[in-house]
Amino acid sequence: MSQPSFIRQSLNRIYRHFDAVPAAVHLDNYRFYMVLNLAQTMAWITHALWMLVFFSLGIYLIAYIQLVSVAIYILSIALNRRARHMLSMTLSLAELVFHQVLVSRLIGWDAGFQYFIPVAAIFPFLIPRANLVWKWALVLFAVLGYLYIELFIRKSTPVFALDSGGLFVFNVLNITLAFGFFTTWAYYFTVSEARSQTIIRQQARDLADAEHAIEQAKIEERLKMQEHENMLITREKERYQELLLNILPYEVARELKDTGKSEARMYHNVTVMFTDFKDFTRISERLTAEEVVHEIDICFRAFDDIAGKYAIEKIKTIGDSYMAVCGLPVPNDRHADIMVAAALEIRAFMQQHNERQRAQGKIVFETRIGIHSGPVVAGIIGVKKFAYDIWGDTVNIASRMESSCKEGEVNISGSTYELVKDSYPCSYRGKVMAKNKGAIDMYFVNGPGPAAATERQG
Repeated sequence: MSQPSFIRQSLNRIYRHFDAVPAAVHLDNYRFYMVLNLAQTMAWITHALWMLVFFSLGIYLIAYIQLVSVAIYILSIALNRRARHMLSMTLSLAELVFHQVLVSRLIGWDAGFQYFIPVAAIFPFLIPRANLVWKWALVLFAVLGYLYIELFIRKSTPVFALDSGGLFVFNVLNITLAFGFFTTWAYYFTVSEARSQTIIRQQARDLADAEHAIEQAKIEERLKMQEHENMLITREKERYQELLLNILPYEVARELKDTGKSEARMYHNVTVMFTDFKDFTRISERLTAEEVVHEIDICFRAFDDIAGKYAIEKIKTIGDSYMAVCGLPVPNDRHADIMVAAALEIRAFMQQHNERQRAQGKIVFETRIGIHSGPVVAGIIGVKKFAYDIWGDTVNIASRMESSCKEGEVNISGSTYELVKDSYPCSYRGKVMAKNKGAIDMYFVNGPGPAAATERQG
């Protein structure tokens, strides 16, 4: 099958999903079927997008809730197509109420997810053939759900604390979506009523106007072309956003997208980490360029995964050096503990990786890890091939921690030690000379877990 033919068939399926009514649906229920079908399709698409948002924010519980909601709405669409309209409506409304109650409890009333409940409560009365008591029961259920949010959740402390800016964006989006959905449903209900009446008349007289059919075909073709163009535009926007988020932190990318610029900011309390491989230049001379790149790629991919696990911001790599920071752009009081935990996991990965390399008779790279805590300035540099970077003496000292480290160790400064000494056992190395920095208190992190005591070595 050629690509243009496949695209035409795909667009035709999408068009039929909203315009063609299955044979199982009774004529009296055409309008309700079409509006509910549209609403449920918009619902699962919206939930899928929210799922991606919460995954990117690291709020995985809500992301998985969104995934379950997507499955429920797809099931509801299938029930609606089989003329199980009231069951489909009940399942969708139940999911909506429980979902908004749960999400409002998790991230707070200020996020605005509760506004969808009153908007969706109109649906039970759109179906002409259904038990009236059942309709009122669904409406009452929606009212009770909204009242529960208003009376018991509105002033409660959210499980996941989001900053006020994020909550404001969520609130504006949800209010806009709620009103937008309501307007779209109302408009589509009016359109579907005209369509259903047309279908009834056409089935009664079984007569079609040839000129109208030709004109309708032209309109459909233009709609297909327009939908295809919209899909291409949407796809390009998504690719741009994905690329931007891969280069910049989410908050910086959002600021750049909203305002067209991002100002450099001072962060007073962050932790910076550097890693490199001992004798990298000498060892790499014994390998081909492809082997060197392959080995570094394996290691840095693992470092990226660990950084993502701990919500640490990777800044850049320079040759065999890997640089990351914790505590920005979103401040975190536990930045030092988190960075040390990530460093220990990086060290553990390299130990296991090197064991496998030795077992295969291959060359190994011994890792040195240096960490320092303090203030930095962070922002975007340049206008072409721009990059997010950090500056300050904290960065220089962190680099000296790495260069003064022994292979297979995690070397931290005195300032970092003061922040993690109650969480990690450390060995005092004394004052170690660092290039251009003089003598600096340095410590080796011995391993995870609370420190029973700090060993001091002369």
